[in-house]
Amino acid sequence: MTAGLIVLLVVAGLVLLTLSRTIRIVPQARAGVVERLGRYSRTLTPGLALVVPFVDRIRDMMDLRELFV
Repeated sequence: MTAGLIVLLVVAGLVLLTLSRTIRIVPQARAGVVERLGRYSRTLTPGLALVVPFVDRIRDMMDLRELFV
C-alpha cells in the first residue's frame, strides 16, 4: 500500500515537472529566443507559449522597448 503511494507521488512529481517546463509565459514587451538542441528554432512573442520539454530551451529574453538616450 505505501509502495504504491510512493510510486504515485513520484509519477505526479514528474508530471508537474514536465508541465512546468512545457508552459511558458512571455511578459509583454519581451521576446524569447528558443533553441532546439543548441540551434535557433524560433522567437516567442508575448503571451502563452508551449515548448517541447527537455529539448527546447529558452535562451534569452530580449526587451523590445525602445530606449531614448
